[in-house]
Amino acid sequence: MGIEKDKLFGVIKQKLPKNVLFTEEIADVLDVSYDASYRRIKGKTSLTFKEAVKLAKHYRISLNELYDLPSDNSLVINKNRFQDNIDGLIQFYKELSFYTKSFNLNNKTRVIYSAKDIPFYHIKTSNLYWKFRVYVYLNFSQSSFANSKTSFCNFNPKFSAIEEANNYREVLRQTEIIDIWSDTTINSSLHQIFYFFRTKMLRKEEALLLCDDIVSIIKDIELAVSSDMSVNSKKFTFDLYYSKLLNLNHTIFFKNEKKKGLLMPYSSFSHIKIEDSNICDEVDVYLQKQLQLAKKISGEAEIDRKVFFTTMYDKIEQLRSEINSKILISFL
Repeated sequence: MGIEKDKLFGVIKQKLPKNVLFTEEIADVLDVSYDASYRRIKGKTSLTFKEAVKLAKHYRISLNELYDLPSDNSLVINKNRFQDNIDGLIQFYKELSFYTKSFNLNNKTRVIYSAKDIPFYHIKTSNLYWKFRVYVYLNFSQSSFANSKTSFCNFNPKFSAIEEANNYREVLRQTEIIDIWSDTTINSSLHQIFYFFRTKMLRKEEALLLCDDIVSIIKDIELAVSSDMSVNSKKFTFDLYYSKLLNLNHTIFFKNEKKKGLLMPYSSFSHIKIEDSNICDEVDVYLQKQLQLAKKISGEAEIDRKVFFTTMYDKIEQLRSEINSKILISFL
């Protein structure tokens, strides 16, 4: 393969953390011995076309990068489609944990989350609200569960789903997280509670307990952005921004010194993974611009933070009042 082989190995090296042994890495991907890997890297043994494709696929390297082909505004994406059921949720959590860990090999990983709803990593599985969020996703999916009309009190997710959710939460909270919220981030949660309460799939006492849970979650977030917090003796670095300009869509952007990645959801438990360097660079610039235009709620912004969270608590109390009175007045 000549020059292309050298280019391929060069691009792969750029994608790997400094502490990874390159020869061992290539041996693992090609499923060959350490010596065979070394001989391919040094050019003593030819790298077959099949092996080159396997490496390019594993590290998501396009032919454009190797052959200097002109751009045609196309890119390769990885679509992770999971079933719209509890097993799909388990696989969804596993994939997110695995992907986050791949970035955590480098200690300087930043995650920017475009929060259309309260991010899952803020929600403890011991909270009733975590169970409710899963219940909502399954009811709005294409699965048979959505047609079963199962009431919330009769819904019990598998223990393995709880385990994977906890694992994902802890893995992600080891990164540097930046949340971008808008006025509507909390609204969908409130709408969902009210909808299932009105359709009698959620009992009054459950709806009120969910309001209590959301208050508890918001208080934890308020504490996290106003003081230092620790998770398993490791510093949980978390910043919160409030934006009226950004269209939030649950996009998760990963970035460290070696690579960038973008996860874009398109159904309950599925997402599109993009690692194209040009696209990720554009998204990075775009998000940085949005952060400049947004209002930082964490840190020393005490007045802005107080106004922001007071608004959140007021919305929850309005919903609580509606549930108690059963008066159909908009709480937004």
